[in-house]
Amino acid sequence: MTAPSSTSQRAECRHCGTAFTPVRADEAFCCGGCAFVHDLIQEQGLGEFYDLRDRAVAPVKATVLQRRDYSWLNEVEAEASAASEREFAAAFELQGISCIGCVWLIERVFHQQPGALKIDINAQLGELHLLFQPGVFSVKDFAATIQRFGYLLGPPGTKTRGESDALLTRVGICAALALNTMLFTLPGYLGMGADFLFADLFRLLTVVFASLSFLVGGVYFIKRAVAGLRRGALHIDLPIALGVTAAYIGSLAGWLIGEERFMYFDFVAVFMLLMLLGRWTQERVLERNRQLLLGWNPRADTVRRFAEQGGEGDAGLACEVRELRRGDQFAVRMGQSIPVRSRLLSERVEISLEWINGEPEARLIHAGDSIPSGAVCLSQGGARCAAVEGWEDSLLGRLLQMTPKADRFTGLEKILKIYILLVIVVGMAGFAVWAFHMRDVVSAFQVLISVLVVSCPCALGVAYPLTNEMAVVRLRRIGLFVRAESFWARFKRIRRVVFDKTGTLTLENPVLVDRTGLDNLTEDARGVLWHLVEGNLHPICRGLREALLGQRGHTPPGAGEVSEVVGKGLEVTVAGARWRLGRSDWALTGCGEDVAEVSADTVLSRDGACLAAFSFREEPRPDARAEIQNLRRMGWAVHILSGDRPEKVRHMTDALGLPPESGHGNCSPDDKAAWIRRHDPDHLLFVGDGANDSLAFDLAGCTGTPVADSPLLQSKADFYFFGRSLNALRALISAGRLRARTARQVFLFAILYNIAVVIVALAGHMHPLLAAILMPLSSLVTLVIVRLGFRARAP
Repeated sequence: MTAPSSTSQRAECRHCGTAFTPVRADEAFCCGGCAFVHDLIQEQGLGEFYDLRDRAVAPVKATVLQRRDYSWLNEVEAEASAASEREFAAAFELQGISCIGCVWLIERVFHQQPGALKIDINAQLGELHLLFQPGVFSVKDFAATIQRFGYLLGPPGTKTRGESDALLTRVGICAALALNTMLFTLPGYLGMGADFLFADLFRLLTVVFASLSFLVGGVYFIKRAVAGLRRGALHIDLPIALGVTAAYIGSLAGWLIGEERFMYFDFVAVFMLLMLLGRWTQERVLERNRQLLLGWNPRADTVRRFAEQGGEGDAGLACEVRELRRGDQFAVRMGQSIPVRSRLLSERVEISLEWINGEPEARLIHAGDSIPSGAVCLSQGGARCAAVEGWEDSLLGRLLQMTPKADRFTGLEKILKIYILLVIVVGMAGFAVWAFHMRDVVSAFQVLISVLVVSCPCALGVAYPLTNEMAVVRLRRIGLFVRAESFWARFKRIRRVVFDKTGTLTLENPVLVDRTGLDNLTEDARGVLWHLVEGNLHPICRGLREALLGQRGHTPPGAGEVSEVVGKGLEVTVAGARWRLGRSDWALTGCGEDVAEVSADTVLSRDGACLAAFSFREEPRPDARAEIQNLRRMGWAVHILSGDRPEKVRHMTDALGLPPESGHGNCSPDDKAAWIRRHDPDHLLFVGDGANDSLAFDLAGCTGTPVADSPLLQSKADFYFFGRSLNALRALISAGRLRARTARQVFLFAILYNIAVVIVALAGHMHPLLAAILMPLSSLVTLVIVRLGFRARAP
């Protein structure tokens, strides 16, 4: 196995805008899926999409034309038909939407469908709401149509609304309260005397609005700070909570005793607004990344379970996989995972263990053979099985458990401990000097409160969320999406990266070795070949389907239904001619040719005559070797953990320029987890894509995954990335370093600012008006620092 050759210059995909390394000088697209969708958009006169889309959108996966099971839409269409109204509304989840161009494209496609009335798309949450005429509009046809453009429709309810919605409500309320607080505080700063007719009313309204602001915003941070302390973790919410509480209590006391030096009500209101705004900014971008893909709902995965004495006519009843018990007979369809260890009842089927042990090749098994939990059925007719264990005891059930990660220590905790201790010590020292040396108790309390107020990390509370958002947005442009709020704190400690092999370091589908045979086929022959492979999940069919994207031809009229001879290949009759795709000894039967001369893995034949021969290989991602070597030059240790055979892992390490001891084969899910546990997991990044990586994901300090058909690891990973390239990891490291450098600059400014204002506070010269002016100004300066910091190149 060798890493594919490529040109030295980077190019930008004409469809999605993703940077990639072309293999050929004339290559304009990062993958076959993007090439197909680009041609489709141009053919249908929707080229305005490219004027509206962001600079870069998610690449199109090669599964864009793979048949998907939309049988779950039967219930929606039946409900619509049974409704008495002439209009019917339905909600769905949507995957693949990333910009206003995507919204525009889907809306145009929707209104081209008969019976379409209205469409609403929430790009932030990945939700779609349709209004259509029952019996005229076909939801199935619409789902299949937008799939051709790279968008996937899913059932509603598998995503949860995040914290940003609630935060946005708090931001809106606190904005109104802050404006009103400042409105009734300003007359006092401008010289309104105590004898003014409405002076007492203005002060009372200031107290009311600031109190409401404290209840809406302050309680939010106080609850989070207390929750962190209960878990034994310090968070930036703690100094925020201490500062705003001190400011509010001191202000309330000053109002009651008539001491204006204590009254920081306008500070409380504005401070709450800025802190909530910074937190909402951070949560919004992370939630958008979490909502981009379809959610995973294990309860939606069902099989057909048969009665104990069910005969051939028993169609079975739908059963959730969680309800399977030992001895149950059940059936799965093509492409579905066999949920529990079972015994095959069908005559023979082909299965894939790629999701479990990383082996990409299909396996042929016969009646009575044992099937491991998690094997994927590849046979067109599905498989009937007998469970030999229940779901609770199955490997797949254990791998699919969503195990939350425990809180890990971060450097921020140590800084916060020192910061809080210093603030308290300085404040108490100032109080002691003024109370016992200066003998001015009132001023002593004013100094203590002002120290606690002005040293509150307002700048950090705004700048740090923005720093994180800038890094996340920077990565979105190259197709990497960060999901976890705590990711950056953990990522800066990473010094080792561990990859799964199949589907992570290698391309998702087998690669055609020589395209000559495919290119020499007539358009009709390519159309028949596409008809044969279109709906099949066998690795060979997936590889051919990807190779055909962009030049697939049209299925000839009169093409019959594709039939499968398990273990041999696929067959279809077109205009009286018999077409076969499969093993040469079967596809060339009766042709009189010397089958031994055909050395290819797969043959396409018509009436026994060979039209094309295809060989495939497992191929590393185009830039895998260069990116792996870049990681090593950056000082990162690189390892491979795979369930595939050791000799294939050795070929991969050779192809990537890694020492042989860096690769480990025949690793079960438990073996991978044990290896992670032995190698300092808090300093380790694990990148994988299969269920066999799930246990390792639960242990590793940071986790990432390429976007795959199964959303399991995407819902557990700290980040996911699109495309055929691994350059996203180098970009992640670069963004992490840029973020860390900018954060250090912000922190340095915060230290200098706090020293200056604390000196003013200790001298007794801090006034509520001065504090109210300095707070937004310091926040503004930190925002400028962040903006300028991300304009620079990463170190």
